Amino acid sequence: MMKRLFIVGIILWSACSLFANEQDSIKVEKWLKEAVGLPQDSCRTLHFAKKMLGVPYVAATLDGNEEEQLVVHVDRLDCTTFVETVLALCIADKRGVRNFDGFKKALTDVRYRNGVLDGYASRLHYFSDWIRNNEQMGFVKECTSETLCAQPQELWLNFMTTHVDSYQPMKKDPSLVEVMAAQEKKWQGTVVSYIPKEKLNLPPEELKIKDGDILAMVTNIKGLDIVHVGFAFWKDNQLHLLHASSVAKKVIEDPQTQYESSKKTKAHIGVRAIRFIW
Repeated sequence: MMKRLFIVGIILWSACSLFANEQDSIKVEKWLKEAVGLPQDSCRTLHFAKKMLGVPYVAATLDGNEEEQLVVHVDRLDCTTFVETVLALCIADKRGVRNFDGFKKALTDVRYRNGVLDGYASRLHYFSDWIRNNEQMGFVKECTSETLCAQPQELWLNFMTTHVDSYQPMKKDPSLVEVMAAQEKKWQGTVVSYIPKEKLNLPPEELKIKDGDILAMVTNIKGLDIVHVGFAFWKDNQLHLLHASSVAKKVIEDPQTQYESSKKTKAHIGVRAIRFIW
């Protein structure tokens, strides 16, 4: 009984804190073992993503602790933790380390700069930073520019340091603001590519987006780059999103096409596409 209570509580792992529960570890290991029998050409990103269909959407699940911890929740997700959880499952599967320790290591690698958990500022908060770091780690490749209709966007990231009240860890510890400002400064004037939302009704052969690609919703909100993420899937030659939806309050295969959804959202100007490297 004592062992069970310990697992359900906070667990120490590799000298850093972990917040998870027994059911998380059971589900993760079950999903990883099930993936062993999948055909080599199967889309593992969508395979793992669909395991979480119906899981409740809960925002800000990473920020409830006094100190930065590796938080694992497969029973409540926001759009980013959903994508990170799926990617970590893919990496653990690819590495052949199909247990909870393998998953935790993969999740740390995905979520934190250079795979090192070193406080709040080591988390990859801006998704452009997340993309670049995960490219450098060899996990993903951005494929947005493969689409002929891609357009450039100049980034000027400063939303976090200009909205400190929205980020409790920075509000509590003003020294973090300076650290985050230094990270934001590295992105000032950086040019990236995106696919305009008006082009999202094009067929797969023109968009060059594949089932299981990560789609990142590009925004025109000042100081921000990305406001939502999920996984692409094609249905009847139309692009859709499998995502943790704040509207539906759960993980869904969105019945609306991505073209229709983005058209209704003024803050969305297009998407970036990121592919897991098998």
